[in-house]
Amino acid sequence: MTQANPFVAELLERGASGFAGYAAGLLLERDEQIKDRYAPDAFGTWKGHLTQRIIELAAALAAGEANLFVARLHWSRKSFEARGLHVDDLRHSLLALRDVMIQNMPKDAGEECNAYIDAALQALEDESPELDESELDPGIPRDRIALRYLQQVLEGNAVGAIDTVKKAASSGLGSAYVYLDILLPAQREIGRLWHLGEVTIAEERLVTATTQRAMAVLSNAESDVAPNGKTIVAAAVAGNFHDVGLRAVTDLFQMQGWRSIFVGTDIPSAELPNTLTYFEADVLLLGATLSTQIQKVAETIRTVRDRCERDVKIIVGGAAFDEAPDLWRRVGSDGYSQTVDGAVELGNKLAGLRAA
Repeated sequence: MTQANPFVAELLERGASGFAGYAAGLLLERDEQIKDRYAPDAFGTWKGHLTQRIIELAAALAAGEANLFVARLHWSRKSFEARGLHVDDLRHSLLALRDVMIQNMPKDAGEECNAYIDAALQALEDESPELDESELDPGIPRDRIALRYLQQVLEGNAVGAIDTVKKAASSGLGSAYVYLDILLPAQREIGRLWHLGEVTIAEERLVTATTQRAMAVLSNAESDVAPNGKTIVAAAVAGNFHDVGLRAVTDLFQMQGWRSIFVGTDIPSAELPNTLTYFEADVLLLGATLSTQIQKVAETIRTVRDRCERDVKIIVGGAAFDEAPDLWRRVGSDGYSQTVDGAVELGNKLAGLRAA
C-alpha cells in the first residue's frame, strides 16, 4: 500500500484516450510484428486496450494500492496465454505506456505512475502463473450436480437445469446449500471457461441468466422463514453490471429472516439515501467487481453517510476488494467479506443479531 493520489488519478482519467493513443502509436512504431499480428486495426485494438489499462492505473493510484494494477495485469496475462497470444506484447505495451507517462505527465506524477507500471512489469517477469483449474470435481456429488446443471444450460435446456437444482434443494440439501455449493461454483466455472476462451460471451451470459432464474425460484420457496425484524438493501455501484453474487447474498439474508431488497445494478450514489430511509434499512450491501469501481464505492458511502436519515451499517464486497483486504476501511465501510456466507454472518453481527 502507498499513499493514495487522487490528483494524479484524475489527470490519468481525463487524458486516458489521448495517452492511450500516444502509447499505441509508439508500440506499433517500435514493433512491426505486433502491427501485423493485430491487423487490420492494430492501432484501434491497442488504443482500446491501453485506455482500459490507464483507467485501471488511475483506480490503483486513487486507492494507493499498486496490487490492484498488478492483479489486472495477472488477469490479462492469463487471458493472453489461454488464447495463444504473445505475453511479450503486454510487456511492450507497458513499456510504451511508461515512456508516454514520462514524456506527457508532470515529473512527479509521471514517476508515481511509473512506480506502479514497474511493479506490473516485474510481475510479468515472474514465472508464468498456472492457468486456473476447475474447482468442480466430478467425483464429488455436489460438483456432479453443478456440472450437470452447466451441461443442461449449455445444451439449451434451462428448464431442465432449474429442475435439477430444485430437486437438489427439495431432497434435503436446502436452498442455501444449493446456492453456496452448486449454483455459485457453477457460475465461477463458466467465468473461468470464458476467461480461458473456452466458451463464448453468449454462453457465459446464458448461464448467468439461467442462474438468476434458478435463484428466483429457490428464494421464493423459502418464503415461510420467520422475520427477524431487520432489513438489508443491496446495490451494485454505478458502472457495475454484475449481480449474481450480490443477488445470492441478498437471498441468503432473506433465508435467515431478513427483509431483503435488491435494488439492482449500476445504481447512482445519489439514489441510495432516500431508498435506505424509505425502507428503514439496517444494513446496506454494496458490490463492486472491478478496481475501477472502487472510487464509486467510496463516493456512494460518503453520500449515504452525509444524506441518509438512518445510521445504516455498510458492508462492501466483490472481486474489486479481494486484492486489497484493508481497502474496505479506506472507503469508509463498516466491514467486508470475501465470501457470500461470510457477508451474511457479518451482517448479523453488525445488526446485533448474533456474534459472527
